[in-house]
Amino acid sequence: MLVLAEAEVERLIEVEEAIAAAADAYRLHAAGAVPPPVRADLRSEAPKVGCLLLAGLLGPDLLTVKSNVHVYPNGPAAPRFWGSLLTVWDLATGLPRALISARAFNDHRTAAGFAAAARALASPDVTSLALFGAGKTAPMTALYLNAVRPSIRRLLLVGRSPDRVAALAAWVRACPHLSDVTVETGWSPHEAVREAGIVATVTSSDEPVFPGASARPGALVILGGANRPTAREADDDLMRRARVIVDARAGILEKAGDLARALASGALDPARIVAEIGPCLDGSVPEAPGTDVTVFKSMGLAVQDAVLAARLVEKAERAGVGVQVDLEGAR
Repeated sequence: MLVLAEAEVERLIEVEEAIAAAADAYRLHAAGAVPPPVRADLRSEAPKVGCLLLAGLLGPDLLTVKSNVHVYPNGPAAPRFWGSLLTVWDLATGLPRALISARAFNDHRTAAGFAAAARALASPDVTSLALFGAGKTAPMTALYLNAVRPSIRRLLLVGRSPDRVAALAAWVRACPHLSDVTVETGWSPHEAVREAGIVATVTSSDEPVFPGASARPGALVILGGANRPTAREADDDLMRRARVIVDARAGILEKAGDLARALASGALDPARIVAEIGPCLDGSVPEAPGTDVTVFKSMGLAVQDAVLAARLVEKAERAGVGVQVDLEGAR
């Protein structure tokens, strides 16, 4: 079994390769070429722990199982510990082929999915991105969205923690791939979305993080966080205006509070959930009369993990990167 540490994952993953993997995963899912994934969200309040499990098959020979664990040892207001592991199983042998430390992997995989969708859905000449949330997924979100829309020249950062926003701003300013982007902080949610052609939310908020009435007509809004049935990042005012694209239809109305709560209030007509993203990647996005913004709701698919992990493992094996562990040798 190949073991890949965080630094090796960062060394191996390339932005365009990850975006191509995300696009392929979306197409496979939309075509019904992979079985439905397994997703479980386990939570405990005492102690406060969250665990997300994703399992998916890729073809007849490969299975991935990923666990994301969040632990708040001193309560929800205190710093948390976060970890992720992904196991790649070789179904021809019944043995694990690889074990990947997946904190960085998860951030790249998630942001690559946003970027694949933005390449199909966002205006090609968009110049401003408003990014809500300054947590672990935020840096890659900025990097990947700029990769598919290099016309972006302004990045407007909005978050609840000034220290984390400042750290994110420093990271962006130091990133050589974002040297043409001006980072701006101190914006109110209303002002930020009014300025932005793309709005991306990567928060854990339970309630909307910006006023939907302020969103610019023609904007793309990527809802990438708060993936719980009771949580939402977008308000009813946004959803009344929205043509909605999802990564997967199956189960999303039960799992995504952004949609479930807007449907329950009557703000979202189910007919305006027009498509999964896979068929839209060639630019054929169905219209929804009476809408003036596009929402992409990303829950994350296990097939995204499987496609990217398979390519990462093949690349590592060719390059001799990682440590090989003989699990059968102890017999």
